[in-house]
Amino acid sequence: MKNQPTMVSEEYLNSKEIIGARIESGGFYGTVRFIGTIPNYAGKWYGIEWDDPSRGKHNGSINGLQYFQTKHATSGSFIRKEKINFGKTLIEALIGKYGKEENHTIKKIHEQQIINLQKQIKAPFIEFVGFDKVSSKQSDFQSLEIVNVRGQFVSSIDKLEQLKSLFPNIRQLDLSKNLLTSWHDILDICDQLPQLYLLNVSENMLVLPENDQRIFPNITVFICGHMNLTWQDIKILSAIFPNINELRANNNNITELSCDKKHNFHNLEILDLENNPIGSWDNIVNLKVIKSLQDLSIGGIGLDKIDFKTDSEKIDYFHNLTKLCISDNNINDWTSVSELNRLPNLEELRFLNNPILNIEPIDTTVAIVVAKLGSLKVHNGRQLVGEFRIGDEFRRGCEYDYLKKYGLEWLRVKNTPERDRFLKEHNRYLTLIQLYGELEPEELKVENTSTLKNVLVSLNIIYDGKTVVKKVSPSMMIQKLKVLVQKLFKLDIIPELICLTDNNFEVPLDDDTKEINYFSVKNQDRILVKS
Repeated sequence: MKNQPTMVSEEYLNSKEIIGARIESGGFYGTVRFIGTIPNYAGKWYGIEWDDPSRGKHNGSINGLQYFQTKHATSGSFIRKEKINFGKTLIEALIGKYGKEENHTIKKIHEQQIINLQKQIKAPFIEFVGFDKVSSKQSDFQSLEIVNVRGQFVSSIDKLEQLKSLFPNIRQLDLSKNLLTSWHDILDICDQLPQLYLLNVSENMLVLPENDQRIFPNITVFICGHMNLTWQDIKILSAIFPNINELRANNNNITELSCDKKHNFHNLEILDLENNPIGSWDNIVNLKVIKSLQDLSIGGIGLDKIDFKTDSEKIDYFHNLTKLCISDNNINDWTSVSELNRLPNLEELRFLNNPILNIEPIDTTVAIVVAKLGSLKVHNGRQLVGEFRIGDEFRRGCEYDYLKKYGLEWLRVKNTPERDRFLKEHNRYLTLIQLYGELEPEELKVENTSTLKNVLVSLNIIYDGKTVVKKVSPSMMIQKLKVLVQKLFKLDIIPELICLTDNNFEVPLDDDTKEINYFSVKNQDRILVKS
């Protein structure tokens, strides 16, 4: 029987002072969990728990002995010190990146200054190693307001006193994807930068501060994605940064959103919680105490239903919420979309990659969303001339199409017990009837389109100012249409195609496996070619 792994005693570990250090090796990031010798293997070994489990080989055990623990069964391995990058100080990273001479004119000026100095001290043979760079960049350092040391392997903050003297005017600092381990280090950095208002610490595995009473009211934009943070961690950090206006905490481990009236988010307007395992809409409703909230991103949180659990036409909270992103979720019913009309002032919605959107063609789903949400002005950030905004004419077309699409069902249920169910799903139907009148049965007759499926449609294909008219079958695959266009204009690569509808609405033909009619391409539509 194979021996069960046993824990190695604490005395067996050497150099414990860097256990827990963050390292990089071959483009992979990890944490030092063990330093010492291993029986039958010469020399000193470093046990690493890798952020990417595929980089490892085991769970920290070898030959029946457990040298360290890992969260994943294959995220551990042993490597030599020579293969490890333990990083550099923040000052080294800053000078290494921003100390490079970038302005040829400035360089020439300072070269002349050095020559003049050499003449003054009558020592033309003396070489001032590095002096030209330091002198020429000193003023440049002090003028820097936006500093980015992402991925520069910063692991410590030695000589931090130089930060304020060399870089006193930093306003935006990106420390993401480095090797820092302590929030105390981050706060020490903030202490040195009185002008700082934007701080990005994403992709650093930091230990939360204990008994640190420092507060930084100047920080208003805080970015902390990919850090395995919980909502409780976020609330602790909000006490340190009490004036946050914009908080981006995507791709963390946030599962619940408890929030009471004593919260520290009184100035919060923009909140990004995308790709956290939140799941429930009830959690989102808990954010209602953040009265200043204007822009909420909750894409990819596992959301499958939206329900405010009220019959009120409008809810009495989220009064300032005008922008919402719910893309990449599991929403599979139109009633959930109808619920969003209860938001008092929703103007912009991003709603992509949800199952309900696969049932109908793109232009139909757009019309349904616009018809359901009476205050909507921007949908999926569509770009036409400037920002795509839903004008009165476009809205009228969507609402009338919606009225017509569900008109027969309405006539069937309006005097039956099914009426309430219908009006819950089609929340604005009575409003649309008031606007446009109830359609007569003769106006709601559905054409038999099955005989029209294979009728050719004429497309105006536009490339580089040239228009070519081609007749194609609505059942043609997008992939074949792209190949046709490539040959038509003798392009080197397969192009991207965009259908420009009657309303100047851009519909990317971006799924090669779909037929043309899936995108509701109609006769005489314009196809824009991009290569």
